[in-house]
Amino acid sequence: MKLSSDTLAVLKNFASINSNVVFRGGSTIKTMSEAKNILASAEVAEVFPSGVGLYDLNEFLGVVSMFDEPDLEFYDNYVRIGESNRGVQYFFSDPSILTSPTKDIKMPDPDVTFTLSESDLSQIRRAASTLSVSDLVVEQKVPGETELTATVTDLADSTSNSFSLYLAGSNLPDVPFRFVFNVSNFKIIPGDYRVDVSSKLISQLTNRNADINYWIALEKSSTFGN
Repeated sequence: MKLSSDTLAVLKNFASINSNVVFRGGSTIKTMSEAKNILASAEVAEVFPSGVGLYDLNEFLGVVSMFDEPDLEFYDNYVRIGESNRGVQYFFSDPSILTSPTKDIKMPDPDVTFTLSESDLSQIRRAASTLSVSDLVVEQKVPGETELTATVTDLADSTSNSFSLYLAGSNLPDVPFRFVFNVSNFKIIPGDYRVDVSSKLISQLTNRNADINYWIALEKSSTFGN
């Protein structure tokens, strides 16, 4: 098996969420953060064997990068990574000791839907870094409007500097809401996303150009309704 550039990009992204990964067979790869507040799932071109656990995904990717066009041969408890007469025998870890999702999230019906473009996300991350803040507040400033305001700020500091931009919303309720995210949880592959948010403090980000989804928990300071 050879790993495509798209699959390598997914694995590198997943390594930023959790250094562990477990392949459970087929073309679906999933990961979950240690805090269990981020879950991701991607469909890839390759078909992986079941029960393959990697304790250090970054190390695994480093081994893959040692070769120009590596081929992966899977055995019972290890994978041979190499090309021609060169290779690395890389052993698996017991999946039972790794943090990985064992079932899918059943996303509740969304209360709010909005579009988050690659440019929007880049600006949000840059603002959070520049201002040294981590809260992202998404709310409807004017009832009845389809435009949402996204504000990067520090909710614990009433004098915090802040950055705002507007997001295109749909499926908006007629009650006030204030959804709060931690910017550091947006460990997602660059791209444009449809974001569905539930008042049950869970969101789903669906990439518009690739078969990849993220589920990110909202902060408990979020509010919905009066």
